[in-house]
Amino acid sequence: MTFPVANLRGFDMAISIPARDLSACVDQGLNGLSHFYPQASLPTANWVLGARAEELGIAPVGQQSANASCQLLRCADGWLALNLARDSDWQLLGAWLQTDTPAGDWDTLQMALNQQSGQLLQARGREMGLPLAFVDGPGLVEVSSLRLDHQCTTDSQTTAARSLAGARVVDLSALWAGPLCAHLLHACGAAVTVVSSTQRPDGARQGSPLLYDQLHAGHEHLVLDFEDAQQCQQLALLLTNADVVIEASRPRALLGLGLNREALAVTRPQIWLGITAYGRAEPAGHWVGFGDDVAAAAQLLQWDELYQPSFVGDAVADPLTGTFAALAVADALARGLSGRLDLSMHSVAAACRYKIQQAGQALACPIAGNHDLRRQ
Repeated sequence: MTFPVANLRGFDMAISIPARDLSACVDQGLNGLSHFYPQASLPTANWVLGARAEELGIAPVGQQSANASCQLLRCADGWLALNLARDSDWQLLGAWLQTDTPAGDWDTLQMALNQQSGQLLQARGREMGLPLAFVDGPGLVEVSSLRLDHQCTTDSQTTAARSLAGARVVDLSALWAGPLCAHLLHACGAAVTVVSSTQRPDGARQGSPLLYDQLHAGHEHLVLDFEDAQQCQQLALLLTNADVVIEASRPRALLGLGLNREALAVTRPQIWLGITAYGRAEPAGHWVGFGDDVAAAAQLLQWDELYQPSFVGDAVADPLTGTFAALAVADALARGLSGRLDLSMHSVAAACRYKIQQAGQALACPIAGNHDLRRQ
């Protein structure tokens, strides 16, 4: 059965208005939330974009990302944004480069890439699960290429407008975009339960503990063993009774556990938000992406007069997506919609790049200076 795709007018307006810079993009998303919940205590755009960088004292340096896990590497036909945030990513490099001598550091890796095709390496790397993006040079984002796949595939039922006040939100996500979305929904009145796995704890808890605590302040925490049938049953009941579910895994991950929305056969009004790197449709549905490499794929880069790229901000696709995901949820609830709401980091980042482009502005790094926690 094919269900209609709903139009989220409040979201559409915020995501399409030209903006002078990334902070203005976030402000537009936060202003959209304030329209629905004027009494909400929402953070500032500077905090949204720069809290992690300020906590850790980091900033992007040329072709190196703020957290140093992602590098922009020259290849024969352009540049590759390669994000080696996990030990397993480094272990894949030998097979990725098809060499018996895997690169153990960035300098060796750059030498190996000089004469290779970035487009071919991107295709091979994505098949292997490496987070990377090929960029052939500075370019404009064409409006025809924007896939604002903020699709709310609605159930046959719609309801009266629903509110986040007292709504039950179950957050299955980790790292930054999903938790930021949950943080903003909580600020609008929702009760949030964060569910994490004993097998795969959220790396942000160790990597940026202050931001982790700020994002999850006031949330209930539940740690479950996803390999235990009884605990999976407990999670299934929690998901079935939620008003909003946030998940940020690749589509097949929850499907393998039988915990996706379709398998649970949810009948109550519910928004199931799925945040992905590049969307749910194959082949992009299995591509891995993090904030810096996805931002590069969306042309959220600075270019100098020698056509050398550099990163803008700290993993900016994450906080941009978290902000607009919260707005999309609020908009869908206000329209009485129920169903799956899909949002990709790439589509949000590309839309924000287009907003700045339409304003005729150059990209600038948004993480300098002090960052107040709350808006005045």
